[in-house]
Amino acid sequence: MLRFRSTSDFQKEVRTRVRLYLKEHGKSGLADHRYYLKAGLNMALYLVPFIIFLLGNTSFLMTTLLWGITGLGMAGVGMNVMHDAIHNTVSRSEWVNRKIGAVIYMLAGNSYTWKVQHNIKHHTHTNVDGHDDDIDTGSMFRFHPTQDLKPRHKYQHIYAPFAYAFMTWKWLLEKDFTQIVQYNKSELFKARNQSLGLLWTKLIVGKGFHFSVFYILPLALGLPWYMILWGNMVMHSVAGTILSFTFQLAHVVDKAEFPTEEEAKQDSLLEHQLKTTANFSTRSKLVTWYTGGLNFQVEHHLFPSINHVHYPKIAEIVRKTAEEFKLPYNEYRSTISALKGHFAHLKNMGRSMA
Repeated sequence: MLRFRSTSDFQKEVRTRVRLYLKEHGKSGLADHRYYLKAGLNMALYLVPFIIFLLGNTSFLMTTLLWGITGLGMAGVGMNVMHDAIHNTVSRSEWVNRKIGAVIYMLAGNSYTWKVQHNIKHHTHTNVDGHDDDIDTGSMFRFHPTQDLKPRHKYQHIYAPFAYAFMTWKWLLEKDFTQIVQYNKSELFKARNQSLGLLWTKLIVGKGFHFSVFYILPLALGLPWYMILWGNMVMHSVAGTILSFTFQLAHVVDKAEFPTEEEAKQDSLLEHQLKTTANFSTRSKLVTWYTGGLNFQVEHHLFPSINHVHYPKIAEIVRKTAEEFKLPYNEYRSTISALKGHFAHLKNMGRSMA
């Protein structure tokens, strides 16, 4: 793992100011009623349309509509329920966080691989090639200037949306399997307090649960197999597209930096996060509500142990402190402008060698 400069004046000051804000307003930084309300609504968005499909509404139009809404709910549950729980920001009880975070198995994911890739590797080494798995796509995309340039990358801004639609399919069918093998070859990320056999058992049972609910159950109820398959394709395409773009707009944009390992070591961890992260559409209550505050990605990366419902209030503290220390505070006013920033970066990386 990278060793950043141990601390900085900015790091000390912004942590002090945010802690003081929470104390003065009697907030713990954990989830409150807003989180639980959103959790319930997103679970309903995920499951109610699916239940209506199970009741026999299997025409092409209804299947597409119902599973499309289910895809919105799938992404919503991931961003609003699972993400905070696996960051342990819902409750002081690790048991509660773990049980709520287990919803990831319904989403076709795995808690161990997510924690290693997202909580550890991505949050610690944001946008550092060779360390942050979120920017490592093999050779499909070139996100970082130090990655090899392939002829196909000239067109990556064109094929990106189609590839992003397969994100949760890849999650379901391949990524978790290869990551368990990869991560458990490293002593650094090897699972603690559980055997490799237990990890594989959880992975297989989790995948089996997803297949049982969304494939086997509809078949057992006598619903047409082709509509079940089509519905799943719609759900995963919608969820994959939303989740991919939400995470890409936070880091893989033209305002974010993509440092080398040596460059990253010159900063403290929080300064590194400021330089490699961007907010988008923070004035939109709808975007903030639906993305689980992931549009406040700067605040999330500086304070991953604080629940997302608090990000809008602490954002001004972070912005002001960054300005005082003459550090960047990357932000796009709208989702559209952030999308432009993402595709501009894809185009640039597709035609430049460095």
